[in-house]
Amino acid sequence: MMYQREKLVVLKSSASLFPNNVSRVTVNGETYAGVVHKDQLNIVRPGTPEVEPRLVEAKVVTSTQSSLSIMQAAWVKVSSRTLLVLATTKGALFYDWDGSVLLYAHLLPPTPPDAPYAFTRGIAAIYSGFVCVGVHTGEVVVVRVSDEEVKTVDVVKWHARPITTLASHGLVLVTGDDEGHITVAQDDQGLQNVCCIDTYGSPVTCLAAWGGQVVAAYLSGHIRIFNLQCGRIIAEVCGHARSITGLDIAKESGLMLTTSEDSYIRVWQLNPSSSDLPVEHKYGTVEENVALCGGAFTDDVGSGFFTTGYDRRDIICYAM
Repeated sequence: MMYQREKLVVLKSSASLFPNNVSRVTVNGETYAGVVHKDQLNIVRPGTPEVEPRLVEAKVVTSTQSSLSIMQAAWVKVSSRTLLVLATTKGALFYDWDGSVLLYAHLLPPTPPDAPYAFTRGIAAIYSGFVCVGVHTGEVVVVRVSDEEVKTVDVVKWHARPITTLASHGLVLVTGDDEGHITVAQDDQGLQNVCCIDTYGSPVTCLAAWGGQVVAAYLSGHIRIFNLQCGRIIAEVCGHARSITGLDIAKESGLMLTTSEDSYIRVWQLNPSSSDLPVEHKYGTVEENVALCGGAFTDDVGSGFFTTGYDRRDIICYAM
C-alpha cells in the first residue's frame, strides 16, 4: 500500500495544537475539511482547492464577554440532518452544516473566577437521534436532534475527570477522559453503562468504535484495541513516540489512520475477525518538523487522507 503526497490546500488561518483538529464531511458529493484556529473554523474543499476557504467564527452572547476558544469541531449526521458542532470553552454550538446559521447553543454555567478551566470537548452522534458532547466536569451532554428542533434532553456522568474525546457506532457511545478511563454506553431508552475500561496511566486523546471494537489512542503514543461489549484488551501497539492527535477508521475497509506530534502519519489494517493479527502496519510517512494535530480519510474506503500541523496554514493531502 502506498500513498503519495498530492497537494496542499491553503487555509485562511493556521491550525491550533490540540487533538482531533481535522474533520471531514461529504455533502452533495463534495468533500469538505475543517481545521480550527482559536475561535474560528476553516472550511475548505480539498477537491477544488481554488475555491475560497470559508471561516466560521464561534460567537455566543453572555453576560461576561470574555474570549472564547474552539476545542473541537465535527460534522455529525443525525436524524437525516448534517450539523456542524463546535465544542468551545463556553459550551457546545450547533450550526447547519456550513456554519451559516446557529441553530442551538448549550452554554456552560458561569464558572467561578478561580476555576482553572471550563470547556466542552468530544463530539459524537448516536443512531437514535442524539448528539453527545463531553464537558470538563466529566459529564456528557445529550442533545436530541429532530427535523423540528435541537434541544438538550439529558446530562449523564460516568467520569470524575474532564472528558477528552468521544466516539460512537450505531447506538453505542464511547467516552474517554484525561486520566485514561474509558466508558462504553448504549442507548436503550436512555444511555446505559455497558462496561468500563481502566486507565493505563495516560490520558486518552482519540477514540473510535468499529467492528465490535473500541480503538483508543493515548498521550503516551500507544494504541489499544478493546472488545466493545466487555472491555477486554485485544491488542496494544506502541504506535508513536509522542501524543497521538488524530485517529480515523475507513468504515468500508477497516483501514485506520493515526497522526501524532512526533510528525509521523501511519496507516494500519484492522482485522477484527483475526485473533492472531488484530492490527497490522501498512504505511508510514513523516512530515518533517511538523507537530501534526489531526487527520481524516477522504472517504470510507481510505483511498486518501488529509492532515495538518500546528501553526500551518494549509492542509496536506495524500492519495493512493
